[in-house]
Amino acid sequence: MTRYRDRGNLKWLPFLMPEHIQLLKAYYLETHQIDFPVIDEQLQYPWQFLLEQALIEGIELEITYYSERGYVTTSGFIEQVHRERAYLVLRGSSRIEIPLGRIIRIENG
Repeated sequence: MTRYRDRGNLKWLPFLMPEHIQLLKAYYLETHQIDFPVIDEQLQYPWQFLLEQALIEGIELEITYYSERGYVTTSGFIEQVHRERAYLVLRGSSRIEIPLGRIIRIENG
């Protein structure tokens, strides 16, 4: 005895027009957008100490930051910190420039 496996919304895709697909994609992005959280100012002092320590001693850090698509977690070594431009350069599997104002979490990696 075989069970019927419902394909959900996939069975309706041939009936959608390209305009409907664009509207559904825009609606999906709008409903699943993550807002930037409010970061406590007291967390910035330990983060600053951790960044300076990692820069001097070469400690690997795990940094979570806010991007337009949501939260991104990456790990690597601090290469440079540009305070006047307000971003840092993280060297991991690739070179990433992270704005200091968008950092959500910093931990030892």
